Amino acid sequence: MGSKKEGAQRILDAQASSHRVKKRVLPVAGAILLIGLVVAFLSRWEFGLATVLICGLLLQYAVERMNTLLEASVANGLKDMGWDHPGEFDEETLKKIRTIAEK
Repeated sequence: MGSKKEGAQRILDAQASSHRVKKRVLPVAGAILLIGLVVAFLSRWEFGLATVLICGLLLQYAVERMNTLLEASVANGLKDMGWDHPGEFDEETLKKIRTIAEK
């Protein structure tokens, strides 16, 4: 169990990581499509499609796993701070969390 400051910092870090995950999904999906096209060009279209599907499933699994870990980190941070778990953070709540983290 950590202090309120550590809990607030954990929440802020999880929020920042969540934004980074969302920004990186589209470029990775584009790379998967490009690799699938290369495989399809060099061999048969079925292999290209299989490459895209398998890599897409791996990407989906990775994103879901990361989101679950980030949600758990936010829940642990809120638990350390002694707060209830809100659905989404509004700007006012994030200001309070930033203030606690900076103390």
